[in-house]
Amino acid sequence: MSIEVTKAYTSQYPDPICFDAGAAVQVERDGPEYPGWFWCRAQSGSEGWVHRSFLAACAGTTTSVRAYSARELTVAGGERGALIHLLDGWAYIRLDSGDEGWIPQTYLHLPNHGR
Repeated sequence: MSIEVTKAYTSQYPDPICFDAGAAVQVERDGPEYPGWFWCRAQSGSEGWVHRSFLAACAGTTTSVRAYSARELTVAGGERGALIHLLDGWAYIRLDSGDEGWIPQTYLHLPNHGR
């Protein structure tokens, strides 16, 4: 699905959590602002928000069910690209420039989804 960025967004985490499928992940807390997202720590020590769909369980030490990167994009209004995933308020997109990462859904125009 094609998307357009409606306003600028700056990445909040310069060292995002990332892990491979099957990795041990420590779930620290949930995110009240974005239900379905959990603050986690990878074995590497990196921390960040992880959607529940990437985790075998949502408490304690668990295993990732698929590879994940919390890389956020810094974008300007008017940039275009494609929607890859839409998960509980966050969109994983690929910009026409080739960059991929997460931004809040509210910063996108999604045809047939409103703004």
